[in-house]
Amino acid sequence: MFGTMAGIMIYQQNGWWKDNRRSFHFREDLEYGRSVDKLGHFYGANAATFIFSRSFQWAGVRERPSLWYGAGCSILFQTYIEIQDGFSAWGFDRVDFAANVAGALYPVAQHYVPFLQDFNMKFSYHPSDLINQSGGIGFRGQQHLLFDDYEGQTIWFNVNVNNLLPRGIEPYWPDWLALAAGYGVRDVATPNPYSIVLVSLDYDFTHIIPSDTWFLKTLGEALNFIHFPAPAVQISPHAIWYGFYF
Repeated sequence: MFGTMAGIMIYQQNGWWKDNRRSFHFREDLEYGRSVDKLGHFYGANAATFIFSRSFQWAGVRERPSLWYGAGCSILFQTYIEIQDGFSAWGFDRVDFAANVAGALYPVAQHYVPFLQDFNMKFSYHPSDLINQSGGIGFRGQQHLLFDDYEGQTIWFNVNVNNLLPRGIEPYWPDWLALAAGYGVRDVATPNPYSIVLVSLDYDFTHIIPSDTWFLKTLGEALNFIHFPAPAVQISPHAIWYGFYF
């Protein structure tokens, strides 16, 4: 875990923060990435809480304390990054910080309000054309790797349909089949970026992978953070049907 955190820090230091230091300041940019980055902050903090909390459980900590410890570590980690941004040209973004805190605490809310467990966020990615522009340097001059390539990212809002159906209908809906609404952005490096909205089938891996052991249970939960290719339709700004959307 510490090795992964160090790797992220090195990546940020050599990418976002290199030769880019300023006095500490606040700066909000609500147009940046057309909010894909804001949703990404929520998703990333959510995933970090999962990783930290499961690591604490692996070390023998009970489930509820590990969840709180995981959320705390997620917030601290994300806040450190935000503070470093505050000492760069980007500035400390208070909206990003709020998204980090909300995302980190969402698994805690799901624990105490089980109904929320049927609503989750997922992520999918395919490299956009920006990767190949100017040697991989594109929007705002940063290196377009997965975390920075907003045009290639899709953030998904997953709904566990089976748990929400009336009892008379529920047996006819497969436990492993869910629905998801996706949000992305196109032409992000141009003066006229625009958002897209999709609706897609989705998979619940906690009902596909057996949960006989702690490892398999955790594996199913971890895979549920990824939206795997599935039939989808783009509903905005115009309709496009996909046999499989990546």
